[in-house]
Amino acid sequence: MQSLTSHYHQLLGLSSNWKVENVHLSMSGKRVEIRLVCTGKQVACPVCGASCSLYDHTTEQRWRHLDTMQFETILVACLPRCQ
Repeated sequence: MQSLTSHYHQLLGLSSNWKVENVHLSMSGKRVEIRLVCTGKQVACPVCGASCSLYDHTTEQRWRHLDTMQFETILVACLPRCQ
């Protein structure tokens, strides 16, 4: 049986540079919170698309994703930044 973190990794279509660190499911709040971590050493430059060394990470950010089976889905991550 597939673990919950690997299940959401596959559902989100994440590359091998990302890891689902934790999935918190609130049945009473009808909410799924998925915490993501960048594990790669190289990131793509948002301007030119070239592969660059990882410089640091932004502060923690949250995004609303498409609902999962009528549960509000929130993604939480610190985005990587390149030089």
